[in-house]
Amino acid sequence: MKTAPRFHLYVLAGDQPEGLRATGLETEHLGDPAAIEQPALVLLAPGQKAPPKLESISIEVPTDAPASTVRELVRVAMENVALKQQVSQLESEAQRRHRQFRELNRIGVALSAEKDIDRLQSFILTTMRQLTHADGASLWLKMDEDGVPKLFLASSQNHSIDKNTYQAFTVPVDEKTVVGYAVSIGSSQIYEDAYTPPPGKPVGGKSFDTQFGYRTKSMLTVPMRNYNNDVVGAVQLINAKRRFETRLTVGNVDTEVISFQPDDVEMIESIASQAAVAIDNKNLIDSIQALFDGFVQASVTAIEQRDPSTAGHSGRVEGLTTSLARAVNEIATGKYRDVKISDDQFKELRYACLLHDFGKVGVREHILIKAKKLVPGQLEVIQARFEFIERSVQVKYATEKLEALRAGKDGAALEEIDRRLEQELEQLNEWVRSVVTANEPTVMPEDKASTIEFLASQTYYDIAGRQHPMLEPQEFRFLSIRKGTLDPQERLEMESHVTHSFHFLTKIPWTPVMRGIPEIAYGHHEKLDGSGYPRGLAGEEIPLQARMMTISDIYDALTAQDRPYKRAVPPTVALDILHDEAGQGKLDKDLLDIFVRKRIYQPMGER
Repeated sequence: MKTAPRFHLYVLAGDQPEGLRATGLETEHLGDPAAIEQPALVLLAPGQKAPPKLESISIEVPTDAPASTVRELVRVAMENVALKQQVSQLESEAQRRHRQFRELNRIGVALSAEKDIDRLQSFILTTMRQLTHADGASLWLKMDEDGVPKLFLASSQNHSIDKNTYQAFTVPVDEKTVVGYAVSIGSSQIYEDAYTPPPGKPVGGKSFDTQFGYRTKSMLTVPMRNYNNDVVGAVQLINAKRRFETRLTVGNVDTEVISFQPDDVEMIESIASQAAVAIDNKNLIDSIQALFDGFVQASVTAIEQRDPSTAGHSGRVEGLTTSLARAVNEIATGKYRDVKISDDQFKELRYACLLHDFGKVGVREHILIKAKKLVPGQLEVIQARFEFIERSVQVKYATEKLEALRAGKDGAALEEIDRRLEQELEQLNEWVRSVVTANEPTVMPEDKASTIEFLASQTYYDIAGRQHPMLEPQEFRFLSIRKGTLDPQERLEMESHVTHSFHFLTKIPWTPVMRGIPEIAYGHHEKLDGSGYPRGLAGEEIPLQARMMTISDIYDALTAQDRPYKRAVPPTVALDILHDEAGQGKLDKDLLDIFVRKRIYQPMGER
């Protein structure tokens, strides 16, 4: 069995677990848990306790399992560890993106509102340092001195130096300093170590370090451009840190300072350009847009990680809906021949599609991923209950047979007892099979429904002689669901995701051209005849974009291959279902005709 590259299998001090000896897996003895190399899996013998903080990557190896079973157990455990790490990274990235998006929104408001140049410059530097975890930052403005272009130090900050590092001085725009070099060639510069720059580039930070007893290592220097794309200055960030609150000394720079990341460059360039001219909001909007794209993608990833069965759904709905919108733009006849959707409206529609199901984060997980009618574990409880009943029946007939033997009855009487036992056991097995069938999300046959109703009225006795129903009330309620996996109460909670999405989207300070996003997402489960949810809107009360999304959403849900609670239907069947709903006045027939005629449902290359 091959493990992933550099995946470490650890065992605790002493002999390795008995079940590992025949597997051929290479293991390492775990000494200091703090020195563990990731990715890793700790293999425990029965009774061994996982080291503190390593419980999530530890499994117990059975002693009596075949080697192939142990290898498979280890393989699955490694996959689970890898998946947990991926989920953790995605969650961290989503939080980082969300934080950056929030901060950039705040910057945009401040840049538009702030009139005091000193406060504005201080705000810009502080914000840049927070977003990149930089220890220091400086703002340089380009100026002419006797016809010679120079850079003037307008403002500076340093978290680790107590005294003021700001000094009003200038440097030439040439290749002798890092900031002058960046401005002269008009491109951003990333240094992993300012003392050992890439070939042909100037050394940075040494004169500053000598003056203040500091050590400049990582450095990011970004030219500032105005709305005419002219370089009018630069911002320079030094020493990106693992933790923003860390105070640097010459002794801890090597361990606490990290390199600036490519993402930092894009972000800081956008803000730096706006800093050059506070009235130039276009660059700020672009920056927010770029970060919001990442936030939207992270949000979609987060909900799909929570409900893997719908992975890719939001992206597919977005692709189908925007393709339908483009087709509507191109038609010259029909009801929507005069509809023209602008680029901003396409962007609005795209975000509404990608985020239309984000409200599922407010739905309880066991409902969100419910694949059968019974909640996980309930079927096993019912099966165990019937196994107990079966044992009770066997004991009852064994007792009856014993009494018959004592009474001297002949073989015919004993055979009759065995026949009745076999008949009753077969009946129990048939009931269990009916429960298993009823648990499936398909439409329940009438005979199975009758059996389930009958079982709910039957009782059995436990060891103590207490009477219990063969099916508990909640089990009966779930198994009585005629179609799908959700009962009415659960379905209401699932349907609430639309309202959750709306409330989430209304919290975002949308620009005027995208203010319709919450309303579009809010209407994607409404029907033209008023039978949809959550508001029961009808006809023109439902936005056109939402009507487009409804068709795409239903089509993808019908044809999706990865839904555990239903089988995917072929495209032709899905289209028949859509036509049927349109015929009942639930869906927009004109939009559906375009969807079918332009073959929106097919991959782009097949249309």
